[in-house]
Amino acid sequence: MADLHVEAYGTGEPAVFVHGSGSWGAKTFGAQCALADEFRVILIDRCGYGQSPAAGPIGWPTDSGVVADLLTELGRAHLVGHSTGGTVALLAAAGVPDAVRSLTLVEPSVWGVADPADSPPEIAAADKDVFRRGPGLSAEEFLTALNELAGVPDPAGMVSAMIPSFTDADWAGANAFRNEAWPGDARIDLSALAACRFPKLVAIGAWDLAIHPELAGITASGQRQARGAEHRALAQRINADLVTFSHSTHVPMVEETDKFNALLRDTWRQAQDE
Repeated sequence: MADLHVEAYGTGEPAVFVHGSGSWGAKTFGAQCALADEFRVILIDRCGYGQSPAAGPIGWPTDSGVVADLLTELGRAHLVGHSTGGTVALLAAAGVPDAVRSLTLVEPSVWGVADPADSPPEIAAADKDVFRRGPGLSAEEFLTALNELAGVPDPAGMVSAMIPSFTDADWAGANAFRNEAWPGDARIDLSALAACRFPKLVAIGAWDLAIHPELAGITASGQRQARGAEHRALAQRINADLVTFSHSTHVPMVEETDKFNALLRDTWRQAQDE
């Protein structure tokens, strides 16, 4: 296994958490350590992020095998993945389904799952182009391009306002992000996952403008509409329950921590009874 940084808390059945791009385990899932009173919470830093050195191409081509190896080493574990970490979790679960007790995908990054009428290919192509250009851009330019694509009204201004608070770890995460493989190139065996009997969840935010009026540009963007279609289609195609967090956007584990943790706890207990 790669030289993977792992933080483990508690005892009981293991649960592996896979963070998304530009972040690391404890930053994304720190609030889920509350579940360590009943389960063994395992936060990883994906290769090239946090305290884990790169071990090959950054992103799913490396991480999916690393996570699959970790699951196998643990015997069986619950698996939670956020955003591009959801892409990794999907690939790992499809690769070693016997090592998975349950699968929870939080706003996962997937493309090409939905009907093209609901998720036009040109939207995925634009997203892929930003990732293609990433290695030649600065971290600030890359983040600006992503936010522009997402429909942020003043992407450069938003990024400029954000970066003064960046720590060294944040800068390292942003630079890893701009070198990451595009998640839409991952070939996920949806049929194999659909046949798996362990509990499966796709958890998404409602992106409700009544609660988040400042996100009007994002929610109206073609990309947001396409991502929503991809999430709904993914849940249907892998026979997963679709759970919407009414007050959340992209990070329900942070925005609605208590509700999110209760969902995980109930799902994991259910898996114990099966």
